[in-house]
Amino acid sequence: MRQQENRTYQERRASYIDGNTVRRVQEEPRRRSEEIHEEYIQKQREDRERKQRQKSARAAARRNREQALVMGPGYVMFLAVSMMLLMTVFGCYLHLQSELNTHMRSVTALEADVMNLRNDNDAAQKKINSAVDLEVIRQRAMGELGMVYPSKNQVQYFEVDDSDYMNQYEDIPER
Repeated sequence: MRQQENRTYQERRASYIDGNTVRRVQEEPRRRSEEIHEEYIQKQREDRERKQRQKSARAAARRNREQALVMGPGYVMFLAVSMMLLMTVFGCYLHLQSELNTHMRSVTALEADVMNLRNDNDAAQKKINSAVDLEVIRQRAMGELGMVYPSKNQVQYFEVDDSDYMNQYEDIPER
């Protein structure tokens, strides 16, 4: 069996020389059996060392897992304090959210009241406008009170800006 391993090893070790065509195959010189035995022992030693490293790595991983499962009193206190702090923050957030919702509802109710009051004012204004008949007022003013339309020389015109209001700083002069 060892001879078969040597032969396949030696066949693999044969290499090409001078380019990609083979002029002649140069083989490694035959090694002595002592060298082969030394290589075999070296390989076994390396395998043992590799297995030992794997075994120690597994043991270290197992110790780390066991240590991770153990919680000390300091760690438990830290977790408890952090949980209480977190619950306090969430409680404050919920309280603020509740106040915000309450204020939004009250604003909505006030806006609805303002809208109702505007509708009532518009309805009252329409009722007043429809109750006053300008033609009846003109006839009564001209007939009973003796009022007449002004003549052309009594009318004074003035220009108004496009703004909605006017500031009066002095009295309007009489001409």
